Amino acid sequence: MTAQPRFHLLRSVLYVPGSNPKTLAKAPTLPADGLILDLEDSVAPEAKIQARHNILATLHATRDHYPGARVVRVNGIHTDLWRDDLAVVLAGRPDAIALSKVESPASLERLAAAMREIAPDGMCALWPMIESPLGVLQAHAIATHPLVSMVVMGTSDLGRALGLPGDPERIGLRHALQQTLMAARAAGRGILDGVFVNIRDPEGFLAECHDGARLGFDGKTVIHPAQIEPANRIFLPSDADAETARRILDAWNQARARGEEICVVDGKLVERLHADQANQCLSRWKNAQKRDED
Repeated sequence: MTAQPRFHLLRSVLYVPGSNPKTLAKAPTLPADGLILDLEDSVAPEAKIQARHNILATLHATRDHYPGARVVRVNGIHTDLWRDDLAVVLAGRPDAIALSKVESPASLERLAAAMREIAPDGMCALWPMIESPLGVLQAHAIATHPLVSMVVMGTSDLGRALGLPGDPERIGLRHALQQTLMAARAAGRGILDGVFVNIRDPEGFLAECHDGARLGFDGKTVIHPAQIEPANRIFLPSDADAETARRILDAWNQARARGEEICVVDGKLVERLHADQANQCLSRWKNAQKRDED
């Protein structure tokens, strides 16, 4: 089985603690393009068992009408909790399982083998989180696992592992961000930027979203509802971008009808690759309009 990306738009993906029923009930009503229902860092040890059942109830409640991705982050493969996590939540048919601190394809294969054993008819995609130097170095091997559909950056843990000071420009993370993004793209996978933890710094969040968009990330993982709308807006072509894309495609199609491979739009040379980029831009813009209407 090879994971196929079911969701064409993941501008914002919200972490939701599995131990908080009120937050779990509210999260599907928010405009995030996806939810990561969390059993790991945000859940206290004594709350893990109840959190599994809370998440299962949320998966059942959202299965037929929630338009976004429903992802469950299980506890790490180094713990004795992840198998029990899977045994409960796979019954809710999540769209993907996220796994933290992945450093090799072997971790994903252990997870996949357990999924086949527990729910052979309920296999789903995997979202490995890259949060360590070794994970960055192994990113391409991880991303090429056949069940992987999305790679997620864990920038907080990665920064700590690298011994980096707080830096709004993320200079120390630059190489890791670019290498992991390149690995994901080489494997044909999507990739999400890490979280911005200071919810009282909206300007800092905006700056980091713009940085991630310029680097080429598909979207951003977020930890607070107030971060959703800015991420949705920034990781999306603007109306002006969409209009430019339409004009490029119109001119290109007219050129092709004449048997030509190039044309000029706004003084710029347009070749096939630019037409492909315009088509991707317009498709992404249209998907966003539909998602926001839903």
